[in-house]
Amino acid sequence: MPSFHIATQLIRRTMGSRRGLIMNVLVPAIFLSIMAGLFASFDGQKAVIAISNQDTGLLGRYLASSVEQESLYEIHLEPKLTEQELKDMVVNGKADAAIYIPSDYSAKLLEGSVTEANLYRMNVQLWNASLATLLETEASKLSSSASLVSSTGEADLTKLTALLDAQASPKVVADKVSMKLGKIVSNPTMIGLILMFVMMLVSQSIGFVLEDREKRTMARMFTAPLRAIDIAFGNFMGSMLVGTIQLVIVLSLSYFVFGYSPGISFGSLLLVLECFLLAAVGLASAVAGLVRNSAQLSQINNLIITPSCMISGCFFPISILPDFMQKLANFTPQKWAIQAVDRLGGGGSISDIGLQLLILLLFAAVMIAFGSAVLRPNRASKS
Repeated sequence: MPSFHIATQLIRRTMGSRRGLIMNVLVPAIFLSIMAGLFASFDGQKAVIAISNQDTGLLGRYLASSVEQESLYEIHLEPKLTEQELKDMVVNGKADAAIYIPSDYSAKLLEGSVTEANLYRMNVQLWNASLATLLETEASKLSSSASLVSSTGEADLTKLTALLDAQASPKVVADKVSMKLGKIVSNPTMIGLILMFVMMLVSQSIGFVLEDREKRTMARMFTAPLRAIDIAFGNFMGSMLVGTIQLVIVLSLSYFVFGYSPGISFGSLLLVLECFLLAAVGLASAVAGLVRNSAQLSQINNLIITPSCMISGCFFPISILPDFMQKLANFTPQKWAIQAVDRLGGGGSISDIGLQLLILLLFAAVMIAFGSAVLRPNRASKS
């Protein structure tokens, strides 16, 4: 099969030698996998919250319990620490934030007085602003509950306990709906780096095809009893095989060695990346057909890969961009790949990302058809 031989030759040129295997495959894959491992370790860390509850009453215990149930934080209960010692923990970096519940917290709330737990933090960030809002919400709920049971006279702790237990066990529960959102769209850094890595690798493979055109190797291939579609398909298949080998190495190291996982299975992520790889091959071949030599290909890729990754949400949430740039992102394959991974990470199945995969495949078909038409072997190469 002529196309298979052309694809095999492209693979040999990319990774057939020891230097090519190390520089084109192992070094990039190991580097990206190490970054994935570091990202996984940082991503898995939770903010450490130290809580000192000096209140022996009912309401202080409920406030501490409500914070302890939050899965976003790592809670350390420090009942023996004073308020100053809690402050020192935050200042010395032993805790990211600290909550001090005074000894008269329950008593003042039951009397109808205004009181609050003290939150200590080094600076205001999004996560500790959320913690402060949680404390205010819980304090307001406890104050309202205490006022309700005290409205007829002396507070009945039995009724107060029953009321707080009922509030802690809401009757309305969340159910699974068709719109499944994960955490990738809001934190796409690692997936974005993988997508950028794929595009750069594909650009390198297409560079060999362009080199064949410059050296007239492709023109000589066209004089053989080969059809143009055989030559084009062989080059595209070779680029796909090279990219697939590199993707399998990267994902294997990331998943099984460095412990990074975006919350979806190995096979599902590989499927999405394979569809994106096909789209990237099409985009690179279309660009290669518009330039005259490999130097121009490198320059144009720098003007395409990095900007398209920026506006498609590879490094930061696309929602922070202006409206016109969000609409422009719909024409980049990275956006649809990130969205597919995000939906899978939110509990979706392959059927839930059918639209995203279809768009990637359509993008690939259009770009590959365009690249096949413009990547002519007899086109003169200019410096």
